[in-house]
Amino acid sequence: MTKQFVYNYKGTDYTVNVAYKRNHCISYHFRNGNFLIYCPIFTPTKRIFQGLDKFAPRLIDENPHFLGRGENFIYLLGHKVELQPSGEILFGDGTIISYKNENQLDKNLTLWFKTLLTKRTRYYESLMGVYTNTVRLRKMSTRYGSNSIGKKSITFSRVLMHYSIDVIDAIIIHELAHCLVSGHGPKFYEVVYHFCPNYKELHKRLRKGIFHD
Repeated sequence: MTKQFVYNYKGTDYTVNVAYKRNHCISYHFRNGNFLIYCPIFTPTKRIFQGLDKFAPRLIDENPHFLGRGENFIYLLGHKVELQPSGEILFGDGTIISYKNENQLDKNLTLWFKTLLTKRTRYYESLMGVYTNTVRLRKMSTRYGSNSIGKKSITFSRVLMHYSIDVIDAIIIHELAHCLVSGHGPKFYEVVYHFCPNYKELHKRLRKGIFHD
């Protein structure tokens, strides 16, 4: 059973996704800019809010890496970039993203990142010997990627643009491994670790919101 509501912290609304499990404790997580909470069935909402009041400062304020974007900065591929009301972002490969306002910046970043994801996905499809997938990009609150086998389509979370390229590649490999092995059993992870030996370390950085080394 799941539940979703909004929690306001320091004037900002955050989506809270609650998953009710047959366990005996409550655990609080902050992923992709949203709270994810696992708790026993029938846990009162009031108690969940009390926990949010207690843990939100540690989960958000005391770990700046969770903030992939602020008023005047953004992390792109693991590098912190200062933002102006309008201007240009120059990448090491010569790519330039120009923008006149925040909406245009968001649009251009989406186009740029989807192109990059598609290029990296094509590379690993060839390396892993799997079929070509349609690459999609959208905001995802609890996952970094999703493979729709029947549609030959892989959807990635926008939040990945904040992380270094090796972390992004790890998620691409993870999703493509589903084209070869279903589920998340030992054989699945054999494939993942074959193509990404340091997957555990990279996934840990992802879960902790560490955008760079």
